[in-house]
Amino acid sequence: MAGRAAILKSWVAAAPLLALLHPAPVAAQQEPSAREAVEPASIAGTYDGSQMEMAAWLELGDDGRYRYALSYGAIDEYSTGTWTRQDGGIVLNSDPSTPPQFELLGTEQGTGAPDAVTLHLEGTGNLPISVFSAVVERDDGTSSLVDFSDGALEIPVVDGGQFVSISLALPIYEIRGEAIPVPEASGKSLYFAFHANSLGFKAFDNAGLFESDGMFLLERYGREIAFHKVGD
Repeated sequence: MAGRAAILKSWVAAAPLLALLHPAPVAAQQEPSAREAVEPASIAGTYDGSQMEMAAWLELGDDGRYRYALSYGAIDEYSTGTWTRQDGGIVLNSDPSTPPQFELLGTEQGTGAPDAVTLHLEGTGNLPISVFSAVVERDDGTSSLVDFSDGALEIPVVDGGQFVSISLALPIYEIRGEAIPVPEASGKSLYFAFHANSLGFKAFDNAGLFESDGMFLLERYGREIAFHKVGD
């Protein structure tokens, strides 16, 4: 398991990105109605949610803006947007972003391995292809997750069974593409491209962070992050 030094190293790597995400707000006169929307200074501030093998940071600006960053294993994510106070905690709503997506470029029959469907993926960039997977839905109601390893992925068609659909996924970022119907799967090749777009940007949509003992709690990747205000 990584020690505290490794955690701090990962956070130091993420911190410059956080600083560039949103420029410091410029002080300006506001109408009374706008000032009423600004949250109390006692809530605004910088929050540290780091724990073993995870570095996490949250800034709540007194202008109603937030900045968030997390580094956990191979995952580095960030987010910016607006925050509001509500009974029991706060709510985050992210700025607009373009999520990553998988594009089906085309299919060919008879070019893949016999008794298998062959998947090709391009555009993975700096990500190793081993972090990508295929979700296979079969006509018997079962499904399975098959990982890429090196180059094209061959998925056997067993005992004449039929595939209902195949979708590509990037599990570490909780990304799954559109389900593609795959009739007559044996010997078929499917060609995909991955478009990273705003890869790593976490889109919060009315995401509530419950407040407990002065900390704000967030569930990410099966772990509870407790953000506590720096200096408290």
